[in-house]
Amino acid sequence: MAESKLNNHTGERMSWLLHLLRCVAGCSLLVLPNAAQAQRTLAITNARLETVSKAGVIENGTVLVQDGKIAAVGKDVKIPVSAQVIDAGGKTLMPGIVDPYYVVTIGRNVASTPPRTIVFQGRVFTIGGGSTAIATTFAKVADGFEVEDVNWSAALRSGITNFHLVTGGYAQSAMGELVQSDKALVGLKKPDGLLVTTVSNETRALDVLRKGLKEQSTTPKSTSPPRGPTPEQLAALRARFGNRIPTPAARPTTASTSSTATKKPESPVDKLWSTVREGKSPVFVNVNNASSILHVDAAAGEKSKAKIALIAAGGDVYLNQENLDPKRYSIILPPRIDSKPNSRLRVNVPAMLTEKKVDFVFSLSLGQSDFRNMQHNPLFSVGMLVRAGLDRDVALKALTIGPAKLLGMDKELGSLEVGKLANLVLFDGDPLGAMTEVDQVFIRGKSVHGK
Repeated sequence: MAESKLNNHTGERMSWLLHLLRCVAGCSLLVLPNAAQAQRTLAITNARLETVSKAGVIENGTVLVQDGKIAAVGKDVKIPVSAQVIDAGGKTLMPGIVDPYYVVTIGRNVASTPPRTIVFQGRVFTIGGGSTAIATTFAKVADGFEVEDVNWSAALRSGITNFHLVTGGYAQSAMGELVQSDKALVGLKKPDGLLVTTVSNETRALDVLRKGLKEQSTTPKSTSPPRGPTPEQLAALRARFGNRIPTPAARPTTASTSSTATKKPESPVDKLWSTVREGKSPVFVNVNNASSILHVDAAAGEKSKAKIALIAAGGDVYLNQENLDPKRYSIILPPRIDSKPNSRLRVNVPAMLTEKKVDFVFSLSLGQSDFRNMQHNPLFSVGMLVRAGLDRDVALKALTIGPAKLLGMDKELGSLEVGKLANLVLFDGDPLGAMTEVDQVFIRGKSVHGK
């Protein structure tokens, strides 16, 4: 009996020990984070969140990132034990800046106007060639440029995370995303982009746009009319001359008199233009003077469905403000206060476009001198526009969700919303402040740049 009690006591102790081991094992799974999971989960806390969404500005908010995407945004976000936590107190977090027109060189040869020889009063003169002509042959940016040849550091320090990569002339763009911090390289997120072209007063450059926007006719071409008398004419001739009128060969039927329109298969370029004519995607048109905007408008025509993203200087846009149809045009501008043409008066073109309800977005890289020189406070020029009357929310949207929408990428980029890519910029203060710098840049939740 004593032995039985001892066995029962031993069994109870073993059962208790097994239960304790299970609890310890369970607790260890909760407390000890998986290394891979810890790398994939990031929480940026206590930041002022410029969400650029319906949520507006959130003070002392948190953004939770999991697997490269935004998992939660708000003030009371539950942070997993495994998450890496960055305390961003006193700083501002906003979506990564999307540059809608980042020019790269693709290495194609563009012939300049050749020298001319003229004879005047018996003497021969050679006149040098003109300026480099605009390339009117089609090219793909993705096929022609080398990532390593571009210095991306200025873009990185400016908080640009995504790029619409374009080139001068006539081409198909590509979408790029910052992917590496040590050399600041950019990867092609989408090699098959949108149509871009450059327009001047030169006929060749204008013809690219005119022909592309022109609707292709599908009306079948008729053959020459059939020869010989009609049955009514033949009956009248026989009534007059009898059977001396021979019976003609059968007259071709109406169906055989017209050739069926055989539609040539669309080339990739034709398909791009088709989507533009149908209004499904915009064509990006870089104009180099005010009169070119009028040429673009004439090429599109009144009934065109085409959407045009116009890259132009602020002064040229100001001169054409009455010709800019909000249903057709979006404007890409460098963020700066412009001068009225032939005047010392200053004008806030973005604020003017806002009043006229014409969509516009900013490209930081268009003003190359400012872009290279304003690295310590990259959004200073945007802040100047806000202080001169541009709405602050409109200005931030013109850097983020606006260009993302123009490029058809607003479901992935441009705002702090659940499900979007965690391409983020952390500023050490108000992004539009005169002395504010970029503190950190995140690509899909990974820090690629920091002070």
